[in-house]
This record gives sequence, C-alpha cells and structure tokens, in this order.
Amino acid sequence: MIIYLLAIASPTHGVPASLYYSGWASPDHYANGNSYFGTKLDVGFATGGPLFFTHYSYMGFDPHALTDRYTNYFENNRNIALINRAYCVENPGHHKGYGPDDWGITASDGPAGYLPHEPNTRLDDGTMTPEASMAAFKHFYRDLGDRVWGIYGPIDAFNLDQNWFAPIYIGLNQAPIAVMIENYRTGLIWKLFMSDPEIQPMVGKIESLSKSQ
Repeated sequence: MIIYLLAIASPTHGVPASLYYSGWASPDHYANGNSYFGTKLDVGFATGGPLFFTHYSYMGFDPHALTDRYTNYFENNRNIALINRAYCVENPGHHKGYGPDDWGITASDGPAGYLPHEPNTRLDDGTMTPEASMAAFKHFYRDLGDRVWGIYGPIDAFNLDQNWFAPIYIGLNQAPIAVMIENYRTGLIWKLFMSDPEIQPMVGKIESLSKSQ
C-alpha cells in the first residue's frame, strides 16, 4: 500500500490518485467483508494473512489517517491482529505454547526455512514471531527471554513444537519492532512522516475519490 501512497504523493513523478483504486484497492480482489473468530475483516486476505501486512506500510504512514471506500486502516489492522490472536487462542493446529499471550503469526524464519506463516492450518506450522501486543511482548521477554532475546532484541522466530529458536536476526523485522514500539509510546514516527508537506494532499486526493463514488 505504501508504494501507491508515495507514488501519488510524489511532487515530481506523481501518478494519478485514481491508480489507488484501479491498482492497490481494486474491488476484484481487495474487499473481504467476512468475519473470522467473531471479528469482521473489511479488506485483505482471509484471516488477515501474515501479520507483517499490518506492519510495513504503516511504520511511517499513520493508519488512523486514511478511510477509503472500504475501511479505516487503523481499525482494519487492529481487526487483523484480533483475528491472529483469536486463532492462536483457539489453536486449531494444537501447537505448543499458543494462547492469549503467545501469538503473532507472520512470514518469518522457521525450522524449514523462511515461510509465509499465517493464521490458518495450511500455512501455520507452529512458528511464532515476537511482534505482538504489549502482553505478548512481556510474555516473550519475561517467560521466554533466555531463549528468544539477545543482543539485538527478539530473535526472528521460535517454534515450541520442535523446541526450535531462530539462530538469526532479520533486519527487515528488527526495524519495525523498534518503530512500532515508539509509535505505541509516543506516535513519534507517525507524527514525523505525516508532517511531510506532500502527505496530507495525497490523503485528500484519495478521500475525495472515496466520496465521489
């Protein structure tokens, strides 16, 4: 999503705002509208897909700031997280450790290599990543810390079914952890990004299109 937003915002090589709906938010594949574990998902993959879809586009861009024809992105991202957590609480795959404080399924390193883990039994092999709510973050630190915490913070992933803990850190994941913690604390990165003079006009263009049809 952020690629489309930045392309529309560009003052020198900008693309038409209409590309947002003909490309990124195409009605043919974008709208969801189904409920999973009692939570409605306006847009996105079934059950929300890998959790990183709620991370990367919104490290700088504040999801509160955009409501399009389908959803408000803070609300939709929160619902994706709620679905992810509810899946882990129900734990249909019966994986060791899953529960209300042990959740956060996303694409990550795993015992079988890097895979796009997501909350469904076909793509969930028991590998958990420590990028979740404060309760989960405290659980990872306090209860699993000697195994999942190191010099750069949380390791990439762990799998209690196989007593496996990633031997690596991935910068692509470490950066969002730091940024999301700061946005939770103060909203600083959101505030800095949204203060760029090119961003608000871009949001206005998309919202104007949203209201016109």
